[in-house]
Amino acid sequence: MKLINDFYTILSTESTEGSYICKLRLNDRHDLFRVHFPGNPITPGVCLIQMATEILEEKYRQTFMLHTASSIKFKKTVGPHDEPTYVFTKECLEDGKLSTCVSIEDGQTQFVKMSLQYTVVG
Repeated sequence: MKLINDFYTILSTESTEGSYICKLRLNDRHDLFRVHFPGNPITPGVCLIQMATEILEEKYRQTFMLHTASSIKFKKTVGPHDEPTYVFTKECLEDGKLSTCVSIEDGQTQFVKMSLQYTVVG
């Protein structure tokens, strides 16, 4: 299930030397926030990973399947009113595989840090 343009929208993207930066806006009225967790909504971790995948698919115009998440560190919850920025570094796409390090932050706080490896499927 795609989350882009429903659960979140991309506000801006920027490529710099060694990184790809993508600022997002979450849909604070989405049903996921109503059920996860009522009265104290947070973005599910699986959605944060799916969002990273979709951002990379938009960037590369390819379809990826998560192969390995070698490290995921949740440092702070991402709420419905946060505007997370995904910062991708150490991207390497070769031989049908993509690996990257991802930091989800808001300029002041790092929410999540991940190391993800994908297989190109389309």
